[in-house]
Amino acid sequence: MINNTTLKTSAITFAFVLLTGCKDYIQQSSALTAINWQPFITLSFICILLTPILSLLLFGFSFFKHLKFKANLQRFLHGSLVLMLALAWLIELNTTNSAQSRFNLVSTLIALTVQMSVVLFAFIALNKQQKLHNRAKNFL
Repeated sequence: MINNTTLKTSAITFAFVLLTGCKDYIQQSSALTAINWQPFITLSFICILLTPILSLLLFGFSFFKHLKFKANLQRFLHGSLVLMLALAWLIELNTTNSAQSRFNLVSTLIALTVQMSVVLFAFIALNKQQKLHNRAKNFL
């Protein structure tokens, strides 16, 4: 039977084995890695910009839907925020210092701010409707 100590030790060993191959990758020239990652960076940047727009549309649509839809929307919004943060982190690791990377950073920060505010407003709206639902259920 595998205990927690064995599991933790194997996870740490696996992480160190993966990190041993990173030295050569990091030492490569930045121009070579920027060319290889450019399509992924562009696609990630487009996803970061479109996610808050989709979230705003879904949040507006949720006013006309039931409580279960709002709960599922809340999970989607949280997951999309985490995905946006991960993509933004990867973009910042792979971009070089240039005017375009500054524009990308500012645009990404604006998109993340909009997404965080949508998550907050959706959370408040869901809690309000859950309280009303519980109050109506307890009334009967």
